[in-house]
Amino acid sequence: MKSDFDKFVERVENSRKKFWEIEYPKMTLEDRKKYWLASTHKGMRSQGEALADPYSEFSKGWYDFAKQHEPDFDKIFDDVVQNLGFEFDWKEYNKRIRN
Repeated sequence: MKSDFDKFVERVENSRKKFWEIEYPKMTLEDRKKYWLASTHKGMRSQGEALADPYSEFSKGWYDFAKQHEPDFDKIFDDVVQNLGFEFDWKEYNKRIRN
């Protein structure tokens, strides 16, 4: 018998799978850009507050995941960065996603 925690984890995983397999592919390009903008802004802000390193959000695993789910990720992310509201350090980003 599954514990309440195991049931919770299963629901979260199913929800995540549904989002990436069903909902995300139906999004317009503009909605995809909005998704990545909100996700990136929130992630960098959270990591900056918690670890004093906003770029710790980025890694090769994160980048591979993004590319797996969004073939046009690099093009979309370029647009996202232009709309973050602060200067983005591409050198630091590229260092993180390559390692």
